[in-house]
Amino acid sequence: MADILRWAASVSTIGAGLILAARVRPRITGCAFVVLSGASIIWIVIGYLTAEYALMVQNVVVTLINLFGIYRWLIWKGKV
Repeated sequence: MADILRWAASVSTIGAGLILAARVRPRITGCAFVVLSGASIIWIVIGYLTAEYALMVQNVVVTLINLFGIYRWLIWKGKV
């Protein structure tokens, strides 16, 4: 099970990272942060299942960063 989760998280992270690097439309960029948040949560689960606590802590922080990205690109309507 952990192996399937690792592949899902890896593919999601790579795909969303490519979208962010391409600097596409703001709504799509926001969706990439949603995908990255999901991938980070999967990495937290993997860290828990495999007792890799550093991986868990890292991805808790990454999830918080991604939540800021979601707020910035999908929710906040102010000027930059």
